[in-house]
Amino acid sequence: MTAPCTVSRGTFRGWNACTLDNGIVRLVAVPDIGGRVMAYDLGPYPFFFVDPTLTGQLFSPEEHQGDGSLAAWKNYGGDKSWPSPQGWDSDDQWHGPPDPVLDSGRYTLDDLRADGNMAVVQMTSPPDPRTGVQITRRLALHQGSSRVQLDITFKNIKDRPIRWSIWDVAQLRAERRQPDGSLTHEPGCIVTTPVNPGSVFPRGFNVMFGADDNPQWQVDPQTGLFAAPYLWQIGKVGLDSIAGWIAFSNTAQGYNFAERLSYVPGAPYPDGGASVEVWTVGAGQVGNLDYAGSGIYLMETEVLSPFFTIEPGTSASFGIEWGTCRAGGMALDVTEAGIVVEPLIAHPSGDYIQLTGQFGSFDAGELRLLWLDGSGQMLEAQTRGRVDPFGVVRIDRVLPRLPQAQMVELRVLAQDHERLLARTEISG
Repeated sequence: MTAPCTVSRGTFRGWNACTLDNGIVRLVAVPDIGGRVMAYDLGPYPFFFVDPTLTGQLFSPEEHQGDGSLAAWKNYGGDKSWPSPQGWDSDDQWHGPPDPVLDSGRYTLDDLRADGNMAVVQMTSPPDPRTGVQITRRLALHQGSSRVQLDITFKNIKDRPIRWSIWDVAQLRAERRQPDGSLTHEPGCIVTTPVNPGSVFPRGFNVMFGADDNPQWQVDPQTGLFAAPYLWQIGKVGLDSIAGWIAFSNTAQGYNFAERLSYVPGAPYPDGGASVEVWTVGAGQVGNLDYAGSGIYLMETEVLSPFFTIEPGTSASFGIEWGTCRAGGMALDVTEAGIVVEPLIAHPSGDYIQLTGQFGSFDAGELRLLWLDGSGQMLEAQTRGRVDPFGVVRIDRVLPRLPQAQMVELRVLAQDHERLLARTEISG
């Protein structure tokens, strides 16, 4: 039996905060610093970066704006939502950060409740006259799962139409503690997402900042997977990925974080068509901000909606699902049930099948093995034990083969929902 969802109000690192908890993950929202989510922890492991030099601090709008340069930005960390595209060339671009309203304004707490099955927090920004946007962020956590549903709404407060993409940015800890207690970057941290086979970008990705030959930016031509290991290089890339997921893996400690989104084929996206972006802090300079010696080690997974044209007084929304688990390696795929580290392989040998693979589950539930015929109809379902987000799911079994079976599936049954973890054809 999994623990019920709860909510509470208290403090986090000195800020007034709201906590959602279900015994698997803890989510901490801080309305006063841009409606950020400052903690998303799987058990004892905190995924989100928090700048220790800013903990508990609040600033006036004038202090947040400063001279308008990046060095004035109070980068608290965590996860936040912004308008895209970013830029300073026209009013059709968001001139931040810094931004004392949408990025770091004091959001109102509109909703905080739990009924055991679900916990919800909702926060709304002050209205921003420059962009015409007022942002509402609603997060929902469910019982027995690491999943968080993040729904972001942009309301048009102007008297004319506005056009923006909804942009969400998660800052993920990518640090390793050395024997002397100091921090350095963790090269075992890596961000992955599938490259669009028909990408508009010649290499499948677009270098938006930093060196064009940054060794972090890699594509495996066999799998079509973009992979960015953390090598303490500063830079940013955008990808027009159509797969609907981006993942962060700390392979040194075996923890994984994924974001799932809906991609809209044919819709216009910002930054040349980017649906996901990756930013890494490393040695180097951005404007008048130099990260060398900063002690900041983080990677960003960034998710973007298509452009919305929003009429006066109306709203547009974009949904993202987070999930975390221990999968024990780099994410090769993200499915509705969890993360794939080693693909499911069904190798026949006479009257038997050897099944292998490695996964992580977003949910606590029952692992089921389904045998399917050539048309995808189920022949038999077998229970293979319990799974949860804390345990790596390793499959290495020799099983009797059903005579008509042509495919096998792994599914997770949890909270009355059965979700696909992996599927493969029986080879040979």
